[in-house]
Amino acid sequence: MKTAIIIPSRLGSTRLPRKPLRQIAGMTLIERVYRQCKKANGIDMVLIATDSDEIAKHVNSFGAGAIMTPEECANGTERVAYAARHLAEDFDVIINVQGDEPLIDPKVIEKLAKSFEDTEISIATPIAPISEKNDINNPNLAKVVTDANDNIMYFSRSTIPFDRDSYISDKHYSSYWKHIGLYAFRRKILEEIKHLLSTELEEIEKLEQLRWLYHGYKIKAIRVEYNSVEVNTEEDVKKVEEILKYQK
Repeated sequence: MKTAIIIPSRLGSTRLPRKPLRQIAGMTLIERVYRQCKKANGIDMVLIATDSDEIAKHVNSFGAGAIMTPEECANGTERVAYAARHLAEDFDVIINVQGDEPLIDPKVIEKLAKSFEDTEISIATPIAPISEKNDINNPNLAKVVTDANDNIMYFSRSTIPFDRDSYISDKHYSSYWKHIGLYAFRRKILEEIKHLLSTELEEIEKLEQLRWLYHGYKIKAIRVEYNSVEVNTEEDVKKVEEILKYQK
């Protein structure tokens, strides 16, 4: 089974201008994401999909490959799907690693890729336990509920499940899981979902994965222990730089 990681990257960002090229402790955000992905075992290729000549030139400067994608790509999945169609080699599984995860744990990527040894899985994504109660009500974190077979039933920025009878205590909130922003697809499925029409649920929640669920695709939840740190603001940059100090 051949597996490729494609990292979608674009310059446009309202909260953090020119985000992929933002320096974080002496290295750009996009280079940090790429180097973390390269640490994962069992991955045959890692490259960046971008519509920016400036990003492409930068990633080539540190030895990464880039595929140019149209500016019209509406989201990261469309950008990854376009890039996957133009790969010189044939890959069985494509992993979309978000370009704002500079500390992504290679072990999470490895576990996600290994899950495709199960031939019934067509789309998979990692989820992690929520370790801080404040995160349960944080709309910036997508929460997840699953069925008995770890297929995802729903994603929401709202608090799910809703604690109607105040069942959850300060020490008991193991029912709450957050979504980690990586997706893995069998290549043929990635080609299928790019043709799906947007849905009202997706537009309300601003979560594109709800489109796939609405149209009947199963998404397997891969449970991991990982505290993700996405970079969307200057405060996030400072948080990552502080973490990096203790990793040296």
